[in-house]
Order: sequence, then C-alpha cells, then structure tokens
Amino acid sequence: MPQLYKAQTAGAAFARGAPAQNPATQQAQAPRNTATRPLQGNASCGPILRAENAKGVPQPKGAGAITPTPLAGGYTPAPPDVQALFAARREGVALTAQDMPPDVVAHVQACWQRVQVAMQPVSQPVVAAWLKKLGQLVSNPPGAADAAAQCRAIYEVCADIPAGAWCPQARLAWARQPARNGYPVGARWPAPAELRAVLLPFANTIWRDAHGCKALLGRPTRTP
Repeated sequence: MPQLYKAQTAGAAFARGAPAQNPATQQAQAPRNTATRPLQGNASCGPILRAENAKGVPQPKGAGAITPTPLAGGYTPAPPDVQALFAARREGVALTAQDMPPDVVAHVQACWQRVQVAMQPVSQPVVAAWLKKLGQLVSNPPGAADAAAQCRAIYEVCADIPAGAWCPQARLAWARQPARNGYPVGARWPAPAELRAVLLPFANTIWRDAHGCKALLGRPTRTP
C-alpha cells in the first residue's frame, strides 16, 4: 500500500505539471514561516499583528509609552501637572530641567502619543456610527429615507472636528444641554452647526494638548 500511495501521488503531481517529490523531502524542504502562525488565544488577529510587527512598526517602550486606546472611548486629556506646564509655556515662562524631570517628560510623551491618535481626521463612516447612537437619545431621529442626507450634511460642516472628539461624552453633552425657553434642546436631532458647537470644546482640548506637547517636546507647531 505505501508504494501504491506514492505512485498515485507522483502521478497526480505529474498530471498537474508539478515535479514529483518524496513527501518526506517536501516536509523537510518546507520553510518554517512562523510569522503567519496565529497568536494563541486569537486566531484571527495573530497573523495581522505579526505581519505589522514585521514591517517595522514602532512598539511602545519605556515608562512613558502607551498603547493607543480606541477612539470610541474618547480622548483622555493631559493630567493637571502637565496642563500647568502647557500654561506656563504659553505665557512664555522659561522652564528648567527641574521643571521637567524624567517622570514628567514621560507623561508628556504619553500625552503626545494619545493626542496623535485623537487628531486623526474623522471619516464619514465614523460620523454615521456616532450619529446612529445619538439617534437613540433624541425623540426625532431621521428616518431611513433621510438618514444618509443628514449624515452627509453633518459631516460636511463638522469634518474639521478630529476623530477623538466624536466620543460618547460628546453625545451626552448634546443630550444634557439645558432647556432653552422651556424646550429641551438635547431631546431633538441637531442641526449641523448646533452639533459642531457641542463638539468644538472636545476638539479644542485635543488641539490645546497637541500644541502643549509640541512646545514642550520641541516639535514644530501649526494651527489646525
């Protein structure tokens, strides 16, 4: 039987135009490509993570390193001590090495990594998903016929708002607006300019921290 199986295998390989090889030889010659093996516990993400690491994507290192969190969770502003340094730098105060010990520098570097993620331009699918969740908080969400047009209009007006500002906290900020003339503004669907006014403080926090990090780390600054 083993000889018959080998003969059948060789015949099939020949019919496909491939050279016949001994199965043991094939196994010995097969390259060991461990980069395509999935990580244990996550068969779907393992090959992707290994492939990205093989491309030379920089990995966080050191005390100030962080792993970027999903934008859906919202941007975490700089801690108060770092914000105090931002304010001092804006006022032209000359900072010394004593003002920037290694642990503070690590906090600034971590904030810079977070703010780079939050400053990414928002995409229309992200806006659409955000608005879909907002529709659950208001009394008059757009119907299926108008939803796409409403999303496009809001995206056109609010496209300059960075991705990190489109967070759950911003949705709650809309819903929790105080009543105007007895009318609960946050209970209805927003006009594009009204929504931008609510998103803008979240964007300003991201831009403020970006300018502060660049100033402290000696990076060039640019007004968004």
